[in-house]
Amino acid sequence: MEPSGRGYFNGEYNGIDATVKDSKRFSATNGWGFFTFGHHPLPYDQTSAEKPVTECAGCHLANVAKTDMTWIQFYPLLRDQKGY
Repeated sequence: MEPSGRGYFNGEYNGIDATVKDSKRFSATNGWGFFTFGHHPLPYDQTSAEKPVTECAGCHLANVAKTDMTWIQFYPLLRDQKGY
């Protein structure tokens, strides 16, 4: 994202990050697996290995474990609905 002075807007695409919730497969990271496809121009990779805790889940575990590993504090509608 690029700062515009009045908010943030999409910049150039540089890949796709995805999270998958599966409490059995990803029990060590509160039930979430973290994956990255690319971070380079198209075409993106068809598959991705789960990222190590140090690359993604560690920050989520340290900061947003109580909100199901999601950053809802930036989204008042979600935050207020859940009562966090």
